[in-house]
Amino acid sequence: MCGLPNRRALVRHISRHQVVTIPRECTRNVTIGKLSDEVLLNIFRYYLDASPRFWPRLVHICRKWRHIVFLSQRTLHLRLFCTHGTPVLKALDCWPALPIVVRYGGPPALNPPAPKDEDNIMAALKRSDRVTSISLTVTRSLLAKILTIEETFSKLEELFLLSRDNMQVTLPSAIRWGPRLRRLHLTGIGFPPPLWRLSSSGDLVDIRLHGISNSGFLSPKALTNTLSKMARLQSLSLHFLSTANRTVIPLLSGERVILPALTHLDFRGDTEYVEDLLARIDAPRCRDIEITLLDEPIFRPSPRKFWMDMQKSQRRADILFSEHSVSISLSQPAPTCLKLRVFCEPLNQQLFSITQVCRRFSAFLFCVQDLCIEVTRLSNKEVGAERWLELIHSFEGTKWPRVVGDQSKNTVITLQSYPTRHEMALLAVHKLYISQPGPRHAPLREAVVSFMVSRRLSGHPIRVEYEPLCHISQLRGTGPLSHQVTIEALSDDVLLNIFRHNLGTSPRFWPTLTHVCQRWRQIVFTSPLGLDLRLYCTYGTPVLKTLDCWPALPIIVHFGGSPTLGPPTTPEDEDNIVAALKHSDCVCSIGLTITTSLLAKLCAIEKPFSTLEELVLRSMDDVQLTLPSTLTWGTRLRSLHSTRIAFPALPQLLSSSENLVNLRLHEIPSSGYMSPKALANALSGTTQLQSLSLHFLSPSSYPSHTDVSPLPGERVVLPALSRFKFQGTSEYLNDLVTRIDTPRLGDIEIRFFNQLIFHISQLCCFIDRIEMYKPHRRAEILSSEHAISVTFTQPEADARLTLEISSEQLDWQLSSMAQICDQFSSSGFFFGVGDLHINTTQPSSGQDDGDSEHWPGLIHSFIGVERLSLAGQLMTNILRTLRAADQETSPLSALKYLCIQCPVSSTLQAAIRSFVIPRRPSGRHINVEYIGVESVDVHEMKMVRLWDAGKEFKRRRSGLRANADDERVPGYEKGQERLHF
Repeated sequence: MCGLPNRRALVRHISRHQVVTIPRECTRNVTIGKLSDEVLLNIFRYYLDASPRFWPRLVHICRKWRHIVFLSQRTLHLRLFCTHGTPVLKALDCWPALPIVVRYGGPPALNPPAPKDEDNIMAALKRSDRVTSISLTVTRSLLAKILTIEETFSKLEELFLLSRDNMQVTLPSAIRWGPRLRRLHLTGIGFPPPLWRLSSSGDLVDIRLHGISNSGFLSPKALTNTLSKMARLQSLSLHFLSTANRTVIPLLSGERVILPALTHLDFRGDTEYVEDLLARIDAPRCRDIEITLLDEPIFRPSPRKFWMDMQKSQRRADILFSEHSVSISLSQPAPTCLKLRVFCEPLNQQLFSITQVCRRFSAFLFCVQDLCIEVTRLSNKEVGAERWLELIHSFEGTKWPRVVGDQSKNTVITLQSYPTRHEMALLAVHKLYISQPGPRHAPLREAVVSFMVSRRLSGHPIRVEYEPLCHISQLRGTGPLSHQVTIEALSDDVLLNIFRHNLGTSPRFWPTLTHVCQRWRQIVFTSPLGLDLRLYCTYGTPVLKTLDCWPALPIIVHFGGSPTLGPPTTPEDEDNIVAALKHSDCVCSIGLTITTSLLAKLCAIEKPFSTLEELVLRSMDDVQLTLPSTLTWGTRLRSLHSTRIAFPALPQLLSSSENLVNLRLHEIPSSGYMSPKALANALSGTTQLQSLSLHFLSPSSYPSHTDVSPLPGERVVLPALSRFKFQGTSEYLNDLVTRIDTPRLGDIEIRFFNQLIFHISQLCCFIDRIEMYKPHRRAEILSSEHAISVTFTQPEADARLTLEISSEQLDWQLSSMAQICDQFSSSGFFFGVGDLHINTTQPSSGQDDGDSEHWPGLIHSFIGVERLSLAGQLMTNILRTLRAADQETSPLSALKYLCIQCPVSSTLQAAIRSFVIPRRPSGRHINVEYIGVESVDVHEMKMVRLWDAGKEFKRRRSGLRANADDERVPGYEKGQERLHF
């Protein structure tokens, strides 16, 4: 073997550009033992960057390696990883005092800790001064053990907590961290009311709060005050489980919180919350925004500074209609991305929602040139072209529209529609890209040809290019793709994220992924929690064959359950239902339309449904059925809907359902009667209940009762209830509301059967105990052909109270509603009502004059009304009766404005004069407003009309010594004139 000098001589020869062949005997083998400590340290650093958990393998090689590793703990960033299969109790005492990383679950894709792992977790967490990262899936037993920890996690930098099986828990007060926390991820974990622990973390970079329930509700003001000290925050993600009613706190100018480092914002909740939240923060560097709305997108008219400061140069827009939601993504330039999604299912509702979003963000659509509309859902109902036209008309500058999906024909037809006679949709279009239609898509081809012809005839010719379904296109003007990446080159994590995104919109089709290849099958089955896999048993599913082929996944049984879905039609369907329900420990959701034959088969099921979360049952063909008592449910039920179904064991079911969020019992038969006292006691443990709906089938559905009213301290408190609907008799409701308190109730809808006498004294007291209903400012009376209703609302709150009586005769409607209003007025409930609207939509009859005598008795309750609005066919009769009553009882003494819905007949004009003019001598002037026409013929009223030139006239008539000053009101709009008498 050659020595080192000979090697150097060879190198010198090579440097002189001489071709030298090194003899074989001159080569030498360099063993790893010859490497210096510095070289080994660099190798270890490179190895541990990719696999930080496996550094203990290095120390077992030799003494030299062990010495290098332990001597460079900070350089190698050594950590003790406590995870599944790690003997923590033995290993913690064997290694040096290194930082500890606890990972037992946390992300949905990781498995939760087993009962035998909880001792290892507690052994690691008790060394709180060394723990730097915690990632846990919290179970009930583990939560009880964590409460015993008293020390502070002073070095904690990462905290990931996930609630198992949608169990809503509050962050244990035992977990206290220091100021070094940088990442906080909580799923299904609520904060206690004070946020002082979060406020102390000024170095937070990433906050992710998912699965926030109403019990852990964070107000926008409290949240922004907490975020005000986080100058390094880069990512903020908030996901609420459902919408929540709350009181809006007005924002004063200059109160915004500046987040200078925030670049990513992810929100899921209601529209009002996100508008209020974004109004309170300024994020000058935020470029990646994703917002998912769980309610109808009704935005406030005033612009918000958060949106105004964003860059509005987006060149591409992608609109996606899926099975359960609709979304729009605005991109280009690349660093900026704005995505908004709305959850709704009917295609007609999706079009309306996305149109509202586009109108709200019209400033972002001005520069959009590339528009892609993709429909990945099936629709049984045709949607009119006007709906598509309202959406497409928002993108006036689009040059290259692309249409993909089942609604391509309707979209193309819309492009050749005309919003007005002199305007054409999308005048700037140069070329239309559309998916290559198959041989059976003749209507689509005809629509494309018709579109091209109409454009050419109008002088705006365009080109149409067909694209294959698997074609990958790029933004127009950005050049070709630099290289092609096959799907085999994607890592497992990337594929898992792709699968999660795909199954988020189409969760039923995950078996299709498992049949692609062995690799995809392995990824899907190793992440059942992360992908939220479910076995769907529905129409046409061979349940008897497939249940034994798949793993033990949660089962969803859907055979009907709603009026739009039919019942199981064949005996095979019923056998499939029973076969699926016999796996009761796996069933998590049931939606059934029950027939008599299916009910007989359900009696054979005896095992409890321990994992059931959603139960929807409906009787077929208006048949009243009683559910067998052999069917029992667990404690995880969150939603219960029933229609014409009697539950013998309903009190026991409600008492054990602590996680119940939505309870809907409709068309309750007489066999399903439950007394108000029994119902209130059964609901005493449902602290998470948000929506309660009780509809009795008829007044005879329940017998009379003589329960004793409870004392104030004995009432059942439902802290999370925000929506209450009732249909039945006043006696039952009066007894029920005596026994419950609902401090957060905001939406009340009550419908009484037609009765002779209404007893609602306790209902008035019940509403007085709700702070949100003080006071109401607006009331609307609606008289229709089959019912009369009064709705009370507030301009700046979500509180709404509707009282309705089912009756067809107008005299019964007015007398019954007057009886109810008299009981409310005695408690001062109507004192704050200043705006009263009356609308009569029922057809006029010959007895209207006699029936209208009851109007003063109803309107007399609203003594503080300053503005009265009338619409419908009975306006004349209402004014006549009020004029006749004015001579004796003088109703509406505080009235200042009278609003009349046009058209106005001569008879109505005479009634207006007879009501308004006699009040002037007593100093009660009334302004009359007409809505619905461009001008009003006031000559017939012997008044002076306002001419277009703006001149003022005065005129005297014989027999009437009154001056009428007709002036245009500030803020006058077309279609409205105001006259002052």
